[in-house]
Amino acid sequence: MRLEPYKDIFRRYLGKDPFEGTFNIKVQNISYKDLVNKCKNTMMIPDFHYNGRILGGLYIWRGEMKDLGEILVIRPFRSSHEEDVLEIVSDKFISKSLDVKPGDLIELYIDC
Repeated sequence: MRLEPYKDIFRRYLGKDPFEGTFNIKVQNISYKDLVNKCKNTMMIPDFHYNGRILGGLYIWRGEMKDLGEILVIRPFRSSHEEDVLEIVSDKFISKSLDVKPGDLIELYIDC
């Protein structure tokens, strides 16, 4: 998330400056495709041009997590991750704020 256009997108939807970096999660019993098909509130940012490059678009969902408050759940179109991996955007450093490490279970709410 070092590119300013992505920061601007996240700032617009989160309502505050995003922490630089996302937190990847592996979800259970659902994939990003399921969310796209089932959630009426799915936001889609198409690919766009920036400084002569084409930057990949993404799906965005609003959500909440205990101790973090409002978050964004995203899935870049060009992700190399499996379909059950999503990314969380917050204004906080999630790993430190929640004291979580890889493999820990977390709970979040996605506004669908």
